[in-house]
Formats: sequence, C-alpha cells, structure tokens
Amino acid sequence: MHRAPDPRTPRAHDPMALFPLLKHVRIEKYGLYPGFARDGTFEVTFRPGVTLILGANGLGKTTLMTLLYRMLAGTQELGLPEGEVGNARLEAYDLSAVQRKQFANRVNDGAENATCELTFDLGTTTFSVRRKLANLALDGWTLGGTDQALDEQKLRDTVTHAAGLGTFSDWLLVLRTLVFFFEDRRALVWDSGAQRQLLRCLLLTPTQAADWTKQERSILSLDSRLRNLQAAFRKEEKIQRRQATQIEDEPGVRDALEVAEQRRQRLTDERDALTDRIRVAERSRQEARLSALRAQDEYDRALRELERARLLAIESRMPNADQSVRFIYARLMSDNQCLVCTATDVAEVQARLAEAVAQRHCVVCDSVLAPAVDVIELNEERLQELQRRVERSATQLVVSATNRDEAHAAYLRDSEQLALRATEIEDAHQQVANLVNQLPPDQSRRKELEDRFQTLNNMVTELRAQLETERATFNASLDSFRATIHQSAARIKEHFEAVSSDFLYEESRLSWTPDRRLVGQTGGDTYAEYPAFSVELGGSDFVGVQRRANPAYVSESQREFIDLAFRMALIEVTSPDHVGTICIDAPESSLDAIFVDRAATVLARFADGTSPNRLVVTSNLGAGPLVPELLRKAAPPGERAKTLTNLFKAGQPTKAMVDGVVEYERYLAKLMIALEEP
Repeated sequence: MHRAPDPRTPRAHDPMALFPLLKHVRIEKYGLYPGFARDGTFEVTFRPGVTLILGANGLGKTTLMTLLYRMLAGTQELGLPEGEVGNARLEAYDLSAVQRKQFANRVNDGAENATCELTFDLGTTTFSVRRKLANLALDGWTLGGTDQALDEQKLRDTVTHAAGLGTFSDWLLVLRTLVFFFEDRRALVWDSGAQRQLLRCLLLTPTQAADWTKQERSILSLDSRLRNLQAAFRKEEKIQRRQATQIEDEPGVRDALEVAEQRRQRLTDERDALTDRIRVAERSRQEARLSALRAQDEYDRALRELERARLLAIESRMPNADQSVRFIYARLMSDNQCLVCTATDVAEVQARLAEAVAQRHCVVCDSVLAPAVDVIELNEERLQELQRRVERSATQLVVSATNRDEAHAAYLRDSEQLALRATEIEDAHQQVANLVNQLPPDQSRRKELEDRFQTLNNMVTELRAQLETERATFNASLDSFRATIHQSAARIKEHFEAVSSDFLYEESRLSWTPDRRLVGQTGGDTYAEYPAFSVELGGSDFVGVQRRANPAYVSESQREFIDLAFRMALIEVTSPDHVGTICIDAPESSLDAIFVDRAATVLARFADGTSPNRLVVTSNLGAGPLVPELLRKAAPPGERAKTLTNLFKAGQPTKAMVDGVVEYERYLAKLMIALEEP
C-alpha cells in the first residue's frame, strides 16, 4: 500500500484555488423535508468526516444534493457538452425561468414560502447564502457574518475571488467536475478537455488563466469567421462557374477549361482527404511511439531481473569463487562469447558448465561443492519464469516497434503525397488561369463576380494567415503555462497512486501525456500541446502497466474509483489548505462486492474525521455493505450514528414507506446495529 504524501512537503508551485467546505444547511417550509420535529425546519450540520444522507426512492436524497449544488452555483449554469469537453467554450449562462423552478415543481405549493440557507467556508472566509426555492431568487447572504446587499453579481464576484479563481465559470467548472459526483458524472480523468480547463484554473494565477482563455477564445472566434467565409467563398465559386458555362466561346478552350477545373477539384478533394488522414496518422504515430517506449522499459526491467537472478544462482553454486570468476562465467553463459579469446562457438562448453553448476560440481576440477551459506538460492523454475517474462517482453517490444515504424511510415507516405498534391494543385490553378485568359471578354456582370470572388479569396487567405499567427502565439504562451502546471504533476501522480492503490488490485499510475490537438476546426499546421494526464493500469494479460486511453477499457467499478482518486489528488495538491468537500450521489451504484472494503478505505482516507474534509454521500436503505463499512472506517463506535441524516425521520413519507413501514423499520434497525460493530 502506498503512503499518502505529507501535505506539509514544500511544493515547486504554490496553487491558489480553494474548495468549498460545507458547514450547515437549513431548509424551511419545503414540503419534501418537514424536519425531525415535523415543524417545517430541516437542518444538517456537516462535521469533519462523513455525512450520510440515508433514504429511499422519492424521499429527496438527490434533490438535497442538487440543492447543495444550487446554493453554491446560484442562478447560473455551465454549458458542458454531453461528451468530452474538447474545444467547447465553457461559459456560464443564466438559468431559464423554467429551470429556476426545478425545486418548486417537486412540491404541491410551488415552494411559495420555502427557503434554503447554506453556510460554507472558502479558506478563512465564511459565507452564508439563502435563496427562495420558488424561483432561486437571492433572499440574503452574509460574508464573515456581515449582511450584504442582495446583488447576485457581487455574490458571484466575491465567491470567485475568495476561491482564488479568475471567473465564475471556473467556479462552476470546479463544482461540476471536482466537488459534486452526481449519477450522470463524467469520467474526468479520460476527458482531456475538462482536464486542461481544470488544470488551467487550479494551477495558474487568475491572470494567467484569463490570458489562456482569452487567446483560446480569440482563436475559436477567428476559426468560426474563417469557416463562414470559406462557405461564402465556395458558394461564390459555384456562381462563378455557373456564369462561366453560359459564355459562348471556342469549344476547344471551353472543353479544356472544364477538364482543368475537374482536375483541380479532384486534386483538392484528394488533398483534403490526405490532410484528414495525416491528422489521424499523427495521433497514431504518437500513441505507437509511447507504446514502444513503455515496451522497451518493460523489456529492460525484465532483462535486469533475469541477470540478477542468474548472478544469484551462480553465487549459490560457486560460493568460494571471487567476483571476477563469477562475472566471466555469467558473461560466457549470457553473451555466448569467451572473454579471453572472444570465441563464439561455445555452445558445448556452455552446456558442460551449466550441467556442472546444476549438479553442484566445481566447473574446474568437478569436485562436489557444499551448499552456500547466507546466499539466496533460486530454483530453476524461477529462472525459467524470468526467462519467459524476458521473452514475452521482447515479443511485445518487437510488436510495439513494428507498430511504431509502420505508423511513422504511413505518416511519411501521406505527408509526401500531400506535398505532391500541393504542387499539382498550384499547377492546376495556373492551368485554369491560363485557359480563362484565353476566353473572350465578358459583360460587366462577369467582371463584378470575378472581383467579388477575388475579394473573398483574399479575405480567406488573410484570415487563414491570421489564424495560424494566433495559434503560434498561443502555443508560445501554452509552453510557459504547461511548464508551470508540470511543476505540480509529480505530486498529483503521487497522490493518485496512493489513493488508487487502496482500491485497485492492479498496479495503477498517472502518466504526464500532453494532448496534441488543433485549436479550432479549420485545418492548419500549428498544433497545441495541452497539459494532460492519462491512466496506466496493469492487467492479467499484460506485461507491466498499459495506457488505458478510453474508459471502456476498464470495468465500471474501476472507472468510478480511478476517477475519484484523480479528483482527490487534484483537491489535495491544488488547494493551499489541502481541504475540501466531495459530494457523491449513490457511490455504491456500480460497485462489485469484492471492492466494498477497498472502496470504503478510499473514501475514509479522504474524510476520516482527523482533517477538516467533508464527504457527503447519499444511499438507499439496504443498498449494500458499502455504507456501514465506510462509517466503520471513518468514525469510532458511538460516533457513527451522528454522521447519519435519516430522511425516513425528516422527510415526507412516500406511499411505499407508509405501506411498508414495518419492513423499513427492520432494515433501519439492522443498519444501526451494523454501524456499531467493530
């Protein structure tokens, strides 16, 4: 088991982001939560450690978790795409009137008089925010216990500043991807786009983060303008071609022009197809190169272990020989060459010496040798096992090297073809221009279309050059940003491995793998290298760890807790006070039974009550053994029941609860007994 790094260890880079530390929530006059005293007031105090929201379907567990999120996010939301973030513009937007009634629609009275007040810390700053649940309108907020004006924008700006972030959009990103773990949670560690945006706002200063965003959005805006202009250019080009066909001219020139234009279009289509293939080939080439490097590393490691084992075996069978004799023998046996005369035809000698060593006979006089004292003896099965590992690693190395060479060759072939197509297209343009010059003069309309076409062509050329210039400028800035972020990479990897090793049976680790991609959709030669991590995981059919580039390559249980380990590592490393809150909706939903104890260890590591960290989890009664196991690890006997917020007592009973009250009570009593077990 890995030991967690000491948070007091000095770091090369001092991050500035602060995560919310939930303290207390108070909900009044909301139909779903009549409260423990059934007086319309429902309160939960979030102490250091675990807070369990226990209930059944329809009692409002997920609603309560969503309420906590909405009290922190307010009346804005972040436009996250359904799939990977990619180059999406992550901007906050105002909730619609319908969206602001999401809690009102859950109760009969439309939450007319209902309010929710959440108290939380950001570092040493305490906030208290109260909202009307009918429409999420701000009903009051305090800063350090002092009442503030009812100004949504001021609240957003104050929270953003206190968290050490640059924009409220970054605050929403942190909430959505790190703090809250809803059932529709995205696999953050496999989403390089979400990763780079988080690393940007957590590990750069607000000024640097804003500069990154400004440059990136400028490129995306310019890319959009260029694509729109290219569409207009192609439309104008079609009009010009249609007009050109209406001009009467010498048949030979007209036919030749048509053939030349068809050839130019064919070459252009081939160029575009080659460009797409090169993009794919470049990514494949990088993947193959990384795979070959890992295979080489694994082969070298296996070979070193085999050589060490052979030396140990020789030492156990030649106890009185000095090191030089053992070395000469080992080189003879492994290199197939005599160190004295450099002869290579030594197979017979090798066999005779190996037999002598195996029978514990002296290799010089054939005397029987006594067993060595205080020397570890390796049996032949162990040596054969290591030899097989070397052979498997060598096979994998050959396969990886072949894949790498093939990917590189494919990339070079397509690049050569692309250069050839560029030359041919230029020739085709010149041929078309020469044929057009041979056409008789056209009417004024023809001249007008040509002028407009040329203007659009010039604009496209200028915008394309401007786009490449801005991409190059952004890349220069990104090199500096990436270097700053990389200063924290080792600690993030260290914390990830410490957490993941508590859950996974297989070896797992993070790899610093910058994500090389084009900013925008318009083709070009200037690729950005974004900071990113990838997951490497061992497996029963792999030699060493292998990169798992897609969440589909791991089980659902592994996926959930690998991602959770990554989130915990980011919170630990990027926050100056190393604390925060993680809210998980139904953590047992995808958990295999054999992982329960390990999952509880991972969760308890984050919130065991010895640090200010808060872990808020929801669970159905009788959902499985994870919750009791978690509470047993996170709190001592006598304290575990205090971590429980029982919606069976504080929530509005459902019909299923009323009809099955005896069964629910039996399950609840069984849980309470399990909580106090050592």
